[in-house]
Amino acid sequence: MPSKVEVFILRDQEGPILYAPLRNVSVRINEAAVGTVARRLKHLPALPGDEEVLEVLDRHQVFEPAPVPDMPLEKPVHVTLFPTDGCNLRCRYCYAKAEGARHVMPVSAGKAAVDLVLQNALDQGKESFEVSFHGNGEPFTAFSVVRDVTEYARKRAEEENITCYVTATSNGVMSEEILDWVLAWVDDITISFDGLEDLQNRQRPMADGGKSFPAADRTLKRLDRSGRSFSIRTTLTRDSVENLVPLAMAVAESYPHCHLLHIEPSWESGRSIVNDLQSPDPDEFISRFLEADALLQGKIQLVYSGDRAGYLDTTFCQASRDGFTVTAEGNVTACYELCEPSVPGSERFIYGKWDEAQGFMFDERKMADLHTLRVENMPYCRDCFCKYSCCGDCPAKLLGTQDPCSHQGSWRCRITRAVTLARISRALSSQ
Repeated sequence: MPSKVEVFILRDQEGPILYAPLRNVSVRINEAAVGTVARRLKHLPALPGDEEVLEVLDRHQVFEPAPVPDMPLEKPVHVTLFPTDGCNLRCRYCYAKAEGARHVMPVSAGKAAVDLVLQNALDQGKESFEVSFHGNGEPFTAFSVVRDVTEYARKRAEEENITCYVTATSNGVMSEEILDWVLAWVDDITISFDGLEDLQNRQRPMADGGKSFPAADRTLKRLDRSGRSFSIRTTLTRDSVENLVPLAMAVAESYPHCHLLHIEPSWESGRSIVNDLQSPDPDEFISRFLEADALLQGKIQLVYSGDRAGYLDTTFCQASRDGFTVTAEGNVTACYELCEPSVPGSERFIYGKWDEAQGFMFDERKMADLHTLRVENMPYCRDCFCKYSCCGDCPAKLLGTQDPCSHQGSWRCRITRAVTLARISRALSSQ
């Protein structure tokens, strides 16, 4: 495992901060100490007064090389299944364009995927494996597939004396009978939901144009009463980002047992392009996100995908490591969003196929290419203090088919840096 020195001088309203992420060190320093650190990093002679500062920092090995985080590549023990690409909603910003039950996953494909990750877990001596239901459609509109595959996974786990975790992402528009089943069988669920009634109905209408808030709200209230672990994911566009604070407060008040609220700035793809919906102004998103975060302290955890202060790795997501997602059509993709061959950029991320007769077939060349999508291969990120938490951000959004060396960041970098700095500042203030 390679080692290196990573030391940054950050600044907030209270002054300079020394931040050494690989050493898990963050500390407020004065301007004189900033000069001391700069001289040490440039291997210049120390000046009178430097010794005391350097003694403290050397005690914490700040200037000593530290291991670069790099989790080993392993065969996947987590599979995400897309039971269908059909959907009962027509969300205006959705990356997919699900227009009805076009494809439904054969149960045999889901079972084969379960068998694969279960065997990998056994081979690697793991104590558990995971089966998730997600989609470029609403998974529970193919409920029989979800039910049959889940029951099969639980049965196989019992036979092999291993734990199976079942998770799901849903729009929450489902019957009471399906929700009864979810409460009995699903360990954790994320509901895609936009918080405020008017906003939910406007951004996430039913397929027939009707209002989706009543059904989603009913699901969330039952989840809240059940004690079951659940979270909420919200997407905001340039037109709706002004709602960030009130929707966050509404979620905390209406669903107090929700353990996490994930608010994501929209990315211009899929239906957002068709509907001419732009991504939020990054400075407005930052301001409103941090305001909501301060108000929610002690109530609910607020996050966005680049908000990972304290997390250390070299890859943004499993797409660059062992992402194993099977679509309703039988494609194997490393990315939830780039899962259809017709979508530009998906060629890189779709690396396999399931066939009823031959089972799973994988393109090892593509798998090797995906493993290069790591921050260490992105010169643009070299001097960024977020490099080992943000990890170069979402490769599907920022790279597509390009080489990692061509990575040039985006407006999301501004959000990530601002939110990460705010996290570091708050942690120091609480010490």
